[in-house]
Amino acid sequence: MDRVLCDMSLHLATSSLDRLAAWFKTSLGRRLLAEQTPIVGECARRFHGDTLLWAGCHTSLLDTVRGCMVRNRFLLSPSTTLPLPASDEAIGQDLAEFESDVHEIPVPNNSLDAVVLHHVLETAADPRTAIREFSRALAPGGRLLIVSFNPWSLWGVRGAYARLFRDSFSGLRFVSSRRLLDWLTVLGFELQHEVKYVAYGLPFPTRERNAAMWQKLRSLAAGHRLPFGGVYVISAVKQVAAIRPDWTASSARDRKLAPAAYPKISARIARLPVRGEQAGLDRIEDPG
Repeated sequence: MDRVLCDMSLHLATSSLDRLAAWFKTSLGRRLLAEQTPIVGECARRFHGDTLLWAGCHTSLLDTVRGCMVRNRFLLSPSTTLPLPASDEAIGQDLAEFESDVHEIPVPNNSLDAVVLHHVLETAADPRTAIREFSRALAPGGRLLIVSFNPWSLWGVRGAYARLFRDSFSGLRFVSSRRLLDWLTVLGFELQHEVKYVAYGLPFPTRERNAAMWQKLRSLAAGHRLPFGGVYVISAVKQVAAIRPDWTASSARDRKLAPAAYPKISARIARLPVRGEQAGLDRIEDPG
């Protein structure tokens, strides 16, 4: 029974991922990707190490990580029903691709130096298990970049609409940035900077006569950095685990008293003069 439920949840996750991948090819999806490009590129320049893993269903932003100081790059596609196009220019000889479930990735512990989760947590059957799995594979000191939809925005309203009616966002699970930060804190991550928000526009195409008005509102919200953007970006670093001292080994050792030096009694008592010496001292002091 548990196996059947797991297969059903995986099928729902892959189908929602396929719909999201197809939506990113629309004009509105390309506009959203264009707004994310500067922030993703800024965070990717800080990546360094041997291995980088990009988890996502599309490769539109993979060029942003080509300039980072990472030798090997891998693309993890959680989708098993919609293969990546072979003509995609972003997939080159320096990028290896494989498919896997985000809840059980075939990667050893502490083997990745950088991980990018680009709209993957929304499509996961269990986002908490997925983020724990990527944390397991990330080495101490490695960087984690998360790009996800914000439920407390107009795009979150569209996500609520997709629960009732069939939409490209149907089946997605939006995770708030506050909850995600709590998970990262428990897993031992530290933020590199404050959470950044983008995509203050409407989650559907607008008419030309209303485009100017929404452009002003979007510029005003973006200028004040309000936490109501449709997409948030989180950059964090996995901290090195503290080493606890082994107090049991030290307590089991034989305790010995440290040697203490005591002064001899002859050294503490002043030397008294003999009788002849005392008489000579008296004659010197009183010559008369």
